[in-house]
Amino acid sequence: MNIPIKAKVECTDGACGRSTNVVVNPVNRAVTHVAIEDKSLPDNPTRLVPMANVAGVDGDRIRLNCTKADVAKLGPFVVADFIQQSPSGGAYSSGDGYYAQYVVDDTAYDEVEVQEIPEGELGLYGGMRVEASDGRVGKLDELVLDAKSGATTGLVMRKGHLWGTRDVTVPVDQIDLVGGDTVYLKLDRSAVGALPAMKVRRG
Repeated sequence: MNIPIKAKVECTDGACGRSTNVVVNPVNRAVTHVAIEDKSLPDNPTRLVPMANVAGVDGDRIRLNCTKADVAKLGPFVVADFIQQSPSGGAYSSGDGYYAQYVVDDTAYDEVEVQEIPEGELGLYGGMRVEASDGRVGKLDELVLDAKSGATTGLVMRKGHLWGTRDVTVPVDQIDLVGGDTVYLKLDRSAVGALPAMKVRRG
């Protein structure tokens, strides 16, 4: 089974937005959650859906085994947080003392969005950069899962990569690390281009 990112999501009683991220346990490589966004959900348009609620995948559609009301009860994936603004200016020294050139405003805060990824797990999303050891090769489009264990076995670059029209599937053991918006590979670009074609089953 492949897990597409930015795919349509359907509950048992109708459409429920689109997938935005997947959450992976880096130890056993299992996908644990799918993050979705549906603007019809109350209070917060995002939810973190456990893989136990994923009934299957049909092409670019993810089917859930629960209702929209069940999804609404799940925890949000993106939450608002507030951080105190950094004051502008600086300080200069004179002898043993320091003089501030600004007044700190303790009431000034900025709103930021934070992804609620379970501790110790990784969040992946469609469009993440994929970098070989010697430069960029493309972007992440899908994850390939083992049908029995649910473990991630590969990353799929379907379009926007160096090798044109063919799907490029990178074995998961060739991932060096995931940092920020980028997946870093152990392979160089020529090695990625030489990977044998893997049959990627849709759904």
